[in-house]
Amino acid sequence: QGPTGAQGPTGDTGATGAQGPTGNTGATGAQGPTGDTGATGAQGPTGDTGATGAQGPTGATGAQGPTGDTGATGAQGPTGDTGATGAQGPTGATGAQGPTGAQGPTGDTGATGAQGPTGATGAQGPTGAQGPTGAQGPTGAQGPTGATGAQGPTGAQGPAGPAGSDGIDGAVGPQGPTGAQGPTGATGSQGPTGATGPAGDPATDDQTLSIAGDQLSITGGNTITVPTADGTETIVTAGNDISVSGNGSIATPYVVANTRPNIFYPPSIAVDASSTGTGRTINLHTQYTAQFGSPMVASNLAPGAIPTYANTDLYYYVTFYDNTVFANVSVDEFGVMTYDVIATPTDYNSLINVVFVVK
Repeated sequence: QGPTGAQGPTGDTGATGAQGPTGNTGATGAQGPTGDTGATGAQGPTGDTGATGAQGPTGATGAQGPTGDTGATGAQGPTGDTGATGAQGPTGATGAQGPTGAQGPTGDTGATGAQGPTGATGAQGPTGAQGPTGAQGPTGAQGPTGATGAQGPTGAQGPAGPAGSDGIDGAVGPQGPTGAQGPTGATGSQGPTGATGPAGDPATDDQTLSIAGDQLSITGGNTITVPTADGTETIVTAGNDISVSGNGSIATPYVVANTRPNIFYPPSIAVDASSTGTGRTINLHTQYTAQFGSPMVASNLAPGAIPTYANTDLYYYVTFYDNTVFANVSVDEFGVMTYDVIATPTDYNSLINVVFVVK
């Protein structure tokens, strides 16, 4: 083989052939020298820093869009404040390998230029997408117990307790008012006409009856003295627990008295023992007259109200109270009971027994 001849002149560029298959990617060439730094553009005005918006939720990563044409490089703006470094975003997909250009002639190797100055730091790149949320941290220690809540509402009324044993029969009450007059009965049928008597003698049979004081007289007849009733002819007999005094006359009329004390229980009422407290009061007489004055149900033809006594007509007694719930119980001469609640009942039920006695 002889020596290689001198390089001939470059021929005209032939027509571009059809695109051959993409060859394997060659090894990356050595770093070329850094080009001269371009002139720094004029400093633009610094814009106002906008308020940082709230972090929105991380959206799903969209599919890789096609790479747009590279726009012209704008003038270098002022360096903005350095933002916080965002989390490392996901690596984008590698684009397709572009076709390899035709091999140009190799130029003479130029002398190596002096090392140029380091270029200015480029603008801060955009903040990367928000990284995924970290794993759930361990559960914190148990906090202190909160303050006790407010007292809840009073519970529903519990079932009624068993009926107590029958009390002693009360004394017979005073005579109730006379009932209204019933309707007049239908008129009976006409009886048969009696036989006609003998004709009278007008000259002798017509007589006149007259009374003057206690003297009853008839013309042509005798005068009768009418006895004066003074009440003594009426007899009233005493019985068990009933006394009778007087003789029925105007001067000493009969007086019928009940010798057995008139004792009765007032109606049942609710006493609030859902919380403790001292110096509470209930007017027993007012509760009694309220229920007797407007009963919820009455029998047929009964009056609308039950007769009651004035508060000064009665003696008041507390015969029993639950001393695990109540204390300092007292009642005055007008029927006002004072008491303390020292504990709430454990089964939502407790008792106070009260008795009224007619003076």
